[in-house]
Amino acid sequence: MLLITWLGSLGRFWWLFDLLAHFRLQYVLGCVAIGFTAWLCRHSRTAVFAGVSCVWNVWLIVSIPGSGFAPVEVMQAQKPLRVLTFNVLITNLQRKAVVEHVLSTDADIVCLVEVDQSWRKDLEPLYRKYPQHADGLNFGNFSVACFTRLPMERFEILDVPTLMVHLEHEGRPLTFIGAHPPRPFGEQNFHERMRHIRELAALLKPLDGEVILACDLNSTPWCEGMRLLMEQSGMAFNSVPPVWVPTWGRDGPLMIPIDHVLVKGGLMVRKREVGPDLGSDHRPVLVEITR
Repeated sequence: MLLITWLGSLGRFWWLFDLLAHFRLQYVLGCVAIGFTAWLCRHSRTAVFAGVSCVWNVWLIVSIPGSGFAPVEVMQAQKPLRVLTFNVLITNLQRKAVVEHVLSTDADIVCLVEVDQSWRKDLEPLYRKYPQHADGLNFGNFSVACFTRLPMERFEILDVPTLMVHLEHEGRPLTFIGAHPPRPFGEQNFHERMRHIRELAALLKPLDGEVILACDLNSTPWCEGMRLLMEQSGMAFNSVPPVWVPTWGRDGPLMIPIDHVLVKGGLMVRKREVGPDLGSDHRPVLVEITR
């Protein structure tokens, strides 16, 4: 494990190394366990190596760019924009519970991923609550739907997993994007995911004004895909709360944070909540955004 944790930092050189990068939280626990065991067995070199590896992983987790630095007292004076993103899992049997939870959050913008045509009837309460909506439900696991109470000018389905919605918020234009890149399991899927992330970054970079990206990115904050997206798009977490809290696989040992909200144009995330288990392998993420 001590070697794996360092190989995970070389994701730009090989897809398998980048896959190893996602499990930083697990590596911290593993390094602590190995270091403590080595110390008890008086293997000093192994104990030191485990300690250094643990510090490296902790640093990567707590030093995520744009996470945990904003001045809360400035933002609290403004009414926040509430945004919910949730990969509901296309085969989820708890659809009524999903819709009830979404309604209970009373979010201003809702982005649901993996809602195909079989979900349309179940989503009727959301269509009634939110008169403005945009969806592409014909793309299976890559289907995305957006529901909002903000005035909507138009929306575009730019690629199978990408939905761009042009809104107005307090007299200013606001661009909202929902997307769902493929999972990075396997070399082909990894390259497909990176291709989509590059296209997403190219789409986001020239956008002026306030922009929100909310979706299942299938990328942790410390992986190569996220680094590339943030560097090439100008998007950032700009988040007061930490963004490393797991959103996928929370019932198992491989839990990781892959559902995110990124912003630009002077927007900040002042609050972030990970929701309950609603039958999906993901958890809903609710954020409050302010200028």
